[in-house]
Amino acid sequence: MAQLRGYCAITGILIRERRAFFMRVWALRLAAVGAILSASIALFSLPPAGVETLAILMVGAWLLVYWFLRQEAQHQAQLENRVKTLAAENEVQTLDFARLRRRFISFAEGLPIPILIGDQDANLRFVNHTAYEWFGYRPLTGKSIIALTFCYDLYVLYLHAVQRRYQLTSEIVLSYPRERHVVASIWYLGDDGNTPLFAVALLDKSELVRLEQVRRDFVANVSHEFRTPLASIRSLAETLLHDGAMPPETRERFLQLIVQETERLARIADDLLVLSRAESLPPEKEPVDLAPIIRSVVQQVQGEAKEREVTIECELQEPLRLLASRDQMVQVLLNLLTNAIRYNKQGGHVWVRAAMRDGFVVVEVQDTGIGIPSSEIPRIFERFYRVDKTRSRDTGGTGLGLSIVKHIVESHGGRVEVESEYRVGSTFRVWLPVEESG
Repeated sequence: MAQLRGYCAITGILIRERRAFFMRVWALRLAAVGAILSASIALFSLPPAGVETLAILMVGAWLLVYWFLRQEAQHQAQLENRVKTLAAENEVQTLDFARLRRRFISFAEGLPIPILIGDQDANLRFVNHTAYEWFGYRPLTGKSIIALTFCYDLYVLYLHAVQRRYQLTSEIVLSYPRERHVVASIWYLGDDGNTPLFAVALLDKSELVRLEQVRRDFVANVSHEFRTPLASIRSLAETLLHDGAMPPETRERFLQLIVQETERLARIADDLLVLSRAESLPPEKEPVDLAPIIRSVVQQVQGEAKEREVTIECELQEPLRLLASRDQMVQVLLNLLTNAIRYNKQGGHVWVRAAMRDGFVVVEVQDTGIGIPSSEIPRIFERFYRVDKTRSRDTGGTGLGLSIVKHIVESHGGRVEVESEYRVGSTFRVWLPVEESG
């Protein structure tokens, strides 16, 4: 637009020069005519010698007028060429500007982050597709940025960028339509006519914030999980050390408690290593039949089930072939079955079912145990999270089993579903894709 205004100004100057040119041409023509008339009148009143002199002067005047007319004609041609050149340049610049505008819009529409463009009053001129996906589809052109984001902090940051005319970046929290932690960057884009424009880019860092919170919780939980048995071991060891008159049976009981706490620490360490491998390393897949693996794991936990008077029943379709890590499948089944046994009631039942369904091997572990309150279900896959913390420690649980199950299944491209009714029982359903196994 600035280029167009400049072109219009120059064109106005050229028009004024052209008008002046025509005035000078006509002035010369009138002067020439006047000179010829004056010379003609004088021609009849002069002596012969004067006539010759006058004739020479008339010829000189005609030549001078002709020279001026040629100069003015050349000047006119130059002016016309300049006008044509400016018109052509303006047309090219207009086309280039339109092309750049289309490219920018196409570029902004393809970005996976919201891009907004507004004027100095924070009224929107452009909103890309991702921004509409974030904030909802509705007419917004010409409306305030608050009408889109409902975020006063972003509005204030925008006005500061308008006042200072340089890029501002800040972390803010958007609450509409859901909470997002974003990095907002606002910078001066250029002028559209007499209107300065400013661009806004929003980078979602909600997942980073969530992961940081998970990391802090994990460190705190690990510290707590290790601190409790270590404190118990230290207390027992100090008692043994300072009480030389302790009865042998009490000493033996204390030593057994130390062994139990040490085993608990070992289980936590082992589960942490398993979870770390499941999260960081891809599974080493091989063709396996899951049916005999399930039978083997059921046989492995039968001893604990009998101790707790829990009956296990299997309903398996055979074969159940897929590509999977054999060791990790054993870990998934062991965690699900031991939970179903340890959190069951005396005389309870556990059903293990597996079948092919819609391109998946579906494994179900159902129990008649204590169940899970509906409010707790979204958190049961978190590390160290326990619904019943006292019972979990009494049964030897580390609070990592379901987290291990979730990460292993997801690393195989599957998913885990949970159905539970408090004090009635739970069903864990694992879906494992088989399309890769051929």
